[in-house]
Amino acid sequence: MTNISITSRMRSILLPGLLTGAALAGFAAATPAMAAEADDVETAADEIVVTARKRAEDIQSVPITISAYTAQDLADRNINSLGDLGASTPGLAINSIAGGNTQTIYIRGLAPANTASDLNVEANVGVFIDGIYQTSRNTLDILSVLDVGQIEIAKGPQSALFGRSTFAGAMSISTGKPTDELGGAVTATAGVDQDIRLRGHVNLPVSETLKVRLAGGYSSYDGWGKNSAAPDDNLGGYAKYAASGAIELTPSENFRAVLSGFVTHSKAELTPAYMIQPGQLNCGNVNAATALPLLFCGTLTPRDTVDLSPNLKPTLNKNRQGSLLLEAKFGGVKATSVTGVTGSDNRGFSDYDLTSGGVQFGVCQIGNATNAGCGANFLPAPYTRLVRSNLTVATVERVRTFSQELRFQSDNDSKFNWILGGYYFNSRIPLAAAGIGAGNGGIANTERFIQVNQLATPAAAGVGAYDATANIFTVTDASQTQLFGSYTAASTKTSSLFAAIGYDFGSVRVNAEGRYNSDKKQAQVFSIANPTLAPFVNQPITGTAIPTSGTFPIAGTVFKRKFNSFAPRFTVDYKPTEEILLYASAAKGVRSGGFNTANPVSATGILASEVPYEEETNWTYEGGVKSRLFDRALLLNLAVFHTDWQDAQVSAFTQNPTAVNPVRIVQNAGAIKATGIEAQAEVTINIFSVGGSFIYSDPKFQAGSYDGSQITQCRVGTAAPFSSANGCPAIIPVPTANGGTQFVPSLEGLRPQRSVKTQWNLHATVEVPVSGDWNLSGRVDVNHTGSAFNNLLNTVAFGDRTVTNLRIAVDNGRYSAALWATNLFDSSYVQNSINQPRAGYPAAFSLPEVYMGEGRRMGLTLGAKF
Repeated sequence: MTNISITSRMRSILLPGLLTGAALAGFAAATPAMAAEADDVETAADEIVVTARKRAEDIQSVPITISAYTAQDLADRNINSLGDLGASTPGLAINSIAGGNTQTIYIRGLAPANTASDLNVEANVGVFIDGIYQTSRNTLDILSVLDVGQIEIAKGPQSALFGRSTFAGAMSISTGKPTDELGGAVTATAGVDQDIRLRGHVNLPVSETLKVRLAGGYSSYDGWGKNSAAPDDNLGGYAKYAASGAIELTPSENFRAVLSGFVTHSKAELTPAYMIQPGQLNCGNVNAATALPLLFCGTLTPRDTVDLSPNLKPTLNKNRQGSLLLEAKFGGVKATSVTGVTGSDNRGFSDYDLTSGGVQFGVCQIGNATNAGCGANFLPAPYTRLVRSNLTVATVERVRTFSQELRFQSDNDSKFNWILGGYYFNSRIPLAAAGIGAGNGGIANTERFIQVNQLATPAAAGVGAYDATANIFTVTDASQTQLFGSYTAASTKTSSLFAAIGYDFGSVRVNAEGRYNSDKKQAQVFSIANPTLAPFVNQPITGTAIPTSGTFPIAGTVFKRKFNSFAPRFTVDYKPTEEILLYASAAKGVRSGGFNTANPVSATGILASEVPYEEETNWTYEGGVKSRLFDRALLLNLAVFHTDWQDAQVSAFTQNPTAVNPVRIVQNAGAIKATGIEAQAEVTINIFSVGGSFIYSDPKFQAGSYDGSQITQCRVGTAAPFSSANGCPAIIPVPTANGGTQFVPSLEGLRPQRSVKTQWNLHATVEVPVSGDWNLSGRVDVNHTGSAFNNLLNTVAFGDRTVTNLRIAVDNGRYSAALWATNLFDSSYVQNSINQPRAGYPAAFSLPEVYMGEGRRMGLTLGAKF
């Protein structure tokens, strides 16, 4: 079954939280009422309260770098997606491909070298919704429909309080919560290209102790990308909806319970994309068969029109979450329980050949005199006619999680503050797979696909290489069916203890935090016998249903491993005046290890000890100042930081001394260091405000780091000493345990892929009274994101852009109307790129897949509060 009912699971999954709540409620009821909420923070109207340290604090008093957005901030800045959020937040880079099917989030340029889509290996930046960690990284772009109350982005390692999934930072999304007043709000948007949005919420105070909030959102868009294969149907469109709700019970001043949840559903079309053709490759080694280079060196450019298959299914994402928050206060102590359950079912689609016409192949008849197997033995085989085949990729993901956190902490008024807590997390991924569909082009079961020259008009008959990809994934209609050679079932069970202690000496505060974390990880691959050569063996996977027993008959080894770690953070801050905070911090970040499952453990393969690879860690040191000066007219924040990243997960070779050939694996064989600066400023004078922010971060691999995946493309020569091909980094020797030496491209001095060095934004606002209660306001934002590289060799650059957003609105506190535009000047840019082999081409070609950034959007938004 692909659906899960949160309500039907509440009794069993949220039962631990309910039992905990009953105990907390009884304890709280037996204690005297407290004079005030311990976590209430008295702030000025222009301040934001954040919870990045598990307690409510004014953002300007927290000794770490945080960006925060309220729901009104998101509207004022025209932030409608994660991409918009990344563009508006220096130090935050968010990339996606295939209609948002795969999303990556990086902070301060700390992009991992091991970017496998294995969800059992956590991302560098953890995303939490209402305190619940989101295992699925592919379904997070729901800002346009979810009832968002606030977003916090904490930069630098947050592992001490949030866990190993926050190696470089954490993003926390809070949904709207009930209020004491009866009322609500609704907004409606109409924009160009059939941009329709509806959002609303209602608050229902049922009694003095019980209040309810219900919310919903819908958003649809026809897209912006032009497709030559379907001129009347734009690419990049979507349809999304969400429903959410929260019930808050406050039977006494000492106890509070909030039950909340949401359901989201989205369908997204293909993102406009194209592929660099082999004829455009201009560096690296030269392929002997085609006399063409194997790499591209240069900057990828956007295109106004692409050519993709028009009938491909949309990417489908379904998400559910339920959470229960319980708080009890007694004797200056607050106890908090957070229980959560999530479910995600996602199926993504993309055009593998990136053309509506498909890939041209020759057709070989099995049993021919020249090569009876038609090249299945990888020897040249004859073909007698030409056909075209469209190829598509499907990704399938099914995720279920349960989490429970229980913590005790002092109230905010105590000079000695402390936190003590425990956490349990169970993430099950019973299905994760990637498949391909190759249209059969009308060939018979006794015929096979043969590679032909894609760069010129091929001969109608000739000889070529057997194409494994097209043959083993052959289907009748690739737009409707894809085949899978394997799938993975994985799980992670996490147990951790965390604590924090601090003391306020008046103008000086010190704080120490730490978390001991233990992950029990498990992974198993289920596969088809001999899927590499034999057509008609691979199987379809329907929806996100787990294949029945026997569909994938080969059950691989069950890999298990426990990863233990301790992550501390230390901070000290000093307030020379009420307006200025000086701080320094040192924090350790931890990112999970994983498994090498592709190569067998044997005398000539990899060692059993190499099946798991270890965690990677970093220490980040930061110093900064936060200030509000000149009677709060000037906000000025500045931070400098240095990150020392050790045990980076990169491509390396087995250390098995008896290995016949060195086998490439993921191994902890790299180090990265980064130094950067981040600044934020804003000046407000009467009705005017102007400000901006800036970040510079330049992470670089250190000596000894290397890339074992691009040897064919970069190494020149047949024996040592080897030289480096045009455009490639230097070739260095790496000893292997079998007594040999491998010569590989060095990564020393290069940046991690997708690492953005420079980002900045500028904004200006004005608010003018016009008549009665009506005010006229205007805001302009200019956001700049520097270029990044799509590979570890740093040969392919993309992403440099400057985008301007504009919003003009009138508002009287109850009714509002706003004209807005994003990417006002319709700037064209490349928002992401990946490299992968392509059917029909020799595997050595590294062909960039190029994804376009969104063009101009304009519209009108009307709002009403009641």
